[in-house]
Amino acid sequence: MKIGVLLPARFTDSGDYLADARALDAAGVDSLWMPDDGFDPWLVLAGIAAVTGRTRLAISVAAGDASDALARRMTTLDRLSRGRVLTTVVPAGEPAGTEALITRARCGGLAPVLLQAASGGHAVVGARHADGLVSTLEPAQCHAAFDQARDRRQRDRLTAPFELWTRVARLGGRERWRDVLAAAAAVGATGLIVPADPGLLDLLRNADEEDDRSDLTLAQG
Repeated sequence: MKIGVLLPARFTDSGDYLADARALDAAGVDSLWMPDDGFDPWLVLAGIAAVTGRTRLAISVAAGDASDALARRMTTLDRLSRGRVLTTVVPAGEPAGTEALITRARCGGLAPVLLQAASGGHAVVGARHADGLVSTLEPAQCHAAFDQARDRRQRDRLTAPFELWTRVARLGGRERWRDVLAAAAAVGATGLIVPADPGLLDLLRNADEEDDRSDLTLAQG
């Protein structure tokens, strides 16, 4: 199961924030995700790119983004991160618009393009044109969209790797962590997005231990 971490939208101390990103990178998380309602995610991810070495950096693309500016930003972030960009597309109002947006996102480089999808219609578009889906729902609510995507890819005989991401709104102790991982696996998810949490490093590094490792904490939370 790939683990993605949704970082806080804003921060006070950039040193702590970047130190957290570096610690998560060292702990082996697959990707770091930025909300769109805080600081400029392109600038923040550019800073994170400079202090990390393996974690993918997830950036959202929407219909209102200007084509020329989008291509320049994606190319710049891809170069700064040495090819670690993960693009997520926010669906447009119509399927044709979403397909066009996926095509535009692909023009920015070789980064995988995932489609945000909560409904079956979006899932089918993503299955045919994107490299994966990012559900806006928690694992128990992902069955329909994930099943439709898998069925469509099977019908179209598409065999390229395809990512299926779900998310949880909160974390807790080890029992809760094991429960959310099991729930994500039950719906066939390949990745799980979790919020940044002070105890996340402990869960990532010592998931099977019951001892308290409160020394392994993030600054943000």
